[in-house]
Amino acid sequence: MFRFVFAILLGFISFQSSADDRKLEFILKDGQQVLFEKTVGIDQMEASAAQRSLSFQSPVYNKPMAYEGLSFKDVASQAGVDFSKVEEIKFVALDGFVATWSKGTTKSPLVLVTGEQGTEGKFTDIGEGKETLNPGPFYVMTTDPKEYNNWIWPFQVYKIELNYQAPKPDYYPSGAEDKPVIMAGYNAFKSTCISCHSINLEGGDIGPELNIPKNITEYRDIEYLKAFIKNPNSYRAKSRMLTFEHLSDQQLNELIEYMAYMGSLKMLDKINE
Repeated sequence: MFRFVFAILLGFISFQSSADDRKLEFILKDGQQVLFEKTVGIDQMEASAAQRSLSFQSPVYNKPMAYEGLSFKDVASQAGVDFSKVEEIKFVALDGFVATWSKGTTKSPLVLVTGEQGTEGKFTDIGEGKETLNPGPFYVMTTDPKEYNNWIWPFQVYKIELNYQAPKPDYYPSGAEDKPVIMAGYNAFKSTCISCHSINLEGGDIGPELNIPKNITEYRDIEYLKAFIKNPNSYRAKSRMLTFEHLSDQQLNELIEYMAYMGSLKMLDKINE
């Protein structure tokens, strides 16, 4: 009798521990004003958001992959966000990666990916440099995989900050609005680099700060920078930095012109904050 009761209890505990308790933190802002902060569980999201299935040749795993997910627009709306007003989104990952999305960054819809098809919410590990990372709890993708080169899909997403305005960040090249090369470099940096790197200590935490106290163009040769950005693994074995071999020489020049320009806009006071 004791063994029978123990078996039932063990099964109950096992069932409880296998429950999907994943959740997302939402922060909604209007400029600098915080409108609300809330946490939404996956059960709530799945109850109201449209299901999405994705199947394509993965630019990350370099093989065919199939995923299940939810319409991100529906998920945000369920959380209380008027998605039509959203100008900027920051997807924050567990490892410090911050992917910034603005209106026009991507053309195809965003999908909150909840797992690979047939795995009950599981993901295959990703090798990044010397590390092995699991994409959970959530992965954010676009329905068109070709957009990956323009906006790197964030994984390990646990927090999402949405803003009804798009305030100018501390890495904005003030005074360069009439300089198309620098502005093109800024847009490229915002979509591909700021997720890992920071300028004036705003951006991601994975890669090094690139502007203060020294701007990277002050201690790295331009040709070296271009070659390193294209293929960091040719300099450092198992570099965690992604390769950007799809960038043209013109795009690389624009990127470096932007970074060099930011050397005139250093916010040195932030070092001691």
